[in-house]
Amino acid sequence: MRNLARSLNVSETDLLIWLAENAPTAEFRHPADFLPADVVERAQQALGRSPPPAPEPEPIERRCAECMKLPARAAARVVEVGTDAVCDMCGSSANKRAALAMIEAFRARGLRRLLVVGGGPGTAEDLRQLLSGEVDIRIVDGEGHRNAAKADADLRWADVVAVWSSTILSHKVSKLYTDQRATFREKLVTVPRRGVAALCMAVADRVSTLAG
Repeated sequence: MRNLARSLNVSETDLLIWLAENAPTAEFRHPADFLPADVVERAQQALGRSPPPAPEPEPIERRCAECMKLPARAAARVVEVGTDAVCDMCGSSANKRAALAMIEAFRARGLRRLLVVGGGPGTAEDLRQLLSGEVDIRIVDGEGHRNAAKADADLRWADVVAVWSSTILSHKVSKLYTDQRATFREKLVTVPRRGVAALCMAVADRVSTLAG
C-alpha cells in the first residue's frame, strides 16, 4: 500500500480512505483492482510502463463493382466504391481489371502458361507487366520467323493459346497455329479486338469454359 501511494504521489491515508469508500465487499482482491482508469494510467507512467496499445483498425479494401467479383484478400473488409473513387485492386485501370480477371480464371482452373500469337511491342510489354509473377507468358511476333516445329513446341507448352487476329499478324505465322486446331482445339482462342483488356477478357472467358 505504501509503495502504491508513493507511485501515485498521494498520501497513504488518502489512498486507504478512497479504497474504503469505493471498494466493494469482495475477498481476495488486490487494491489496484478498484482503481479508476486515470489513476491506473498515472501509476503505469510513474512505474515507467506504457498503457496497452490500442487495437489496430480493421483494414478496408475499396473496390469497384467489377473487382467485387474477385476473392477478398486475407484480413480485409471489402467495400464497394463508385466510379468517382479509385479501386484498390485495379487502380481504376481497365487493363489491370481485365488482367486480374484473367489471372483469377487461370488460378481457378489450375492453369499457368499463356501463349499470345501477335500483338505489338507496346502491348507485349504491358501484358508482361500485368501478368508478372502470376501467369507465365510467351508472345510470338506476328511478323517474325517461325517454323512448324517451333509452333508445335509452343502449342504443347501452353495451357491457352490466344491468336490476336486484330493486330499485326501475318497469315503465314497465324497459320502455323490455327492449322493444328483439330489437335489443340481446347487451347485455342481467337481474339478479334485490339487492346490488352480485350485480349485478357477473351482469354478469361475461354478459360472459364475449360474443365477444371
